[in-house]
Amino acid sequence: MSIFSLDSPASYVRGLEKLFLHAQLLDEHTKAVSSQPIAPLYAAFPTDIRTSIGQRLKRASEFFATVVLNFVICDLSQLLDKYAKKCEKWLAE
Repeated sequence: MSIFSLDSPASYVRGLEKLFLHAQLLDEHTKAVSSQPIAPLYAAFPTDIRTSIGQRLKRASEFFATVVLNFVICDLSQLLDKYAKKCEKWLAE
């Protein structure tokens, strides 16, 4: 298991990259459950289980969209503000 620090902007961005890469799994499964015809692995499940899986995937996706993405956008906004202030200070010197 690799442990990395999120103190530097570069490692923070690598962490975000890893998070978003793993989050694509939600999209892949959502497409598989909701596609017509249903993906063979999901077609083997009973309808009630497929419905439950679809609902859970939808809730997980909504959480990711409303909580995680909002946090990341606000955080990146703050990082960009700090960077702009550092650049402004550097240019003033």
